[in-house]
Amino acid sequence: MMLLPERCAYIVDLSVTLISCTDTMASQQQKHHAACRLDDFIARYACSLRGVRNHFWQLIHAIRAKTCILSPRVGAPYVAKPTDTERIIKACERIARSRRKWERLPETWSVPEASPFVQMRSLVQHLFDQYPVPNFMAPVWWSEHYKDWGMQLYLHLATGQSVRQFSSLYSFRMTKRIAALFMQAPDDLHPIETLRWSQVRALGGDDRLARILIRKTCLWTPREDEEFWESVIRFLIQNAPIATEEIVEIVRFIHEQRFKPAEKTWGPGAGDGPVQPDFSLRGRSLMSLRRHMVHWRSELIEKGMMPPPHVNPLDFPWQRSNIGSFQCEEEGTVWTIEELLTPRQLHNEGRIMDHCVADYISDCARRKTTIWSLGIQKGKRRRRKLTIEVLPKSKLISQASGKHNCEASDSVQDKLNRWAAQEGLKFSETA
Repeated sequence: MMLLPERCAYIVDLSVTLISCTDTMASQQQKHHAACRLDDFIARYACSLRGVRNHFWQLIHAIRAKTCILSPRVGAPYVAKPTDTERIIKACERIARSRRKWERLPETWSVPEASPFVQMRSLVQHLFDQYPVPNFMAPVWWSEHYKDWGMQLYLHLATGQSVRQFSSLYSFRMTKRIAALFMQAPDDLHPIETLRWSQVRALGGDDRLARILIRKTCLWTPREDEEFWESVIRFLIQNAPIATEEIVEIVRFIHEQRFKPAEKTWGPGAGDGPVQPDFSLRGRSLMSLRRHMVHWRSELIEKGMMPPPHVNPLDFPWQRSNIGSFQCEEEGTVWTIEELLTPRQLHNEGRIMDHCVADYISDCARRKTTIWSLGIQKGKRRRRKLTIEVLPKSKLISQASGKHNCEASDSVQDKLNRWAAQEGLKFSETA
């Protein structure tokens, strides 16, 4: 039987309608199941809270009453992803724990037509701000990487206090100029990144350099030796413009030379201390730095700072001090005090004496300290009795340890005293 064209069109339209209805019902069922799972998660999360549960629920109810963040609705313009929803719920706990700092109630919050996290930012500002706080600070409340200092800084700024008065900014030197720029930083930066951004801008650098250092180098966060890194940033600013790849390579090279273990930078056996712990940009031009980055291995070998290729780094000696050794003989026993001059000698001393003298390799290589071994020899065998540290500039015996860090016996102490008198050495109060 042949169907009329009109009849065929009707059947097609009906099929499309039925499929659409089925899809809508399936979508509604999915939303219903998702809402149930979300309700269950919030309830279980609330049960785990102590002391702030009521304020947590107060926030949840306000958010649900005024937005669709935690109660998805059909056709809603802004719907949070499941992972974002979990972060927002955790943010409610953190906000609830700071309830004593609330300036206003959640129920009086006026919600903007915006994305979920912009709405959450407005809630945070509504609750806490006595004075305007930069937008980039708000995400500290829902950050996946929980940092209490970030929330404390937010509350600090919300009362109108200066960022310079905040005490938990690592070793970062906050000038008035940096503080002013900090409050004007872009919204897409994390507070810890904003410190570096503000510093670079205060020193005369542009947004490009600041973002390269933040996004592509280890300088995204304050470092222990901030004074040194400030000199590096000044160098990059003075020699701008520099290509992005070269900026990254310069920072990486300097970090490896001055801070990373030589074992990783130079090669096996080079020790735990850095290759150039006193590396500085003072007196260098960009061209001379580029040359050093290419030829640094041969330059360090020529200066005697690192061993040539045929010498094992463990057996590469540092410069002998101007303190003399000691030797005396009593009843067929030879007493000696000798300076240890290679990493291997320090490793052996630490292994046999069972202490951590090998940790002093870097300081010995830089001649900041010297390590000596006091021992007795009968025939061909030498037995270690005492390990001694002497500061070469002051000629101060800073410490002396026996095996297992035990104190010296009377006879051993006598030889140490005689050596000190011979070389004009002094004892520290702790030696």
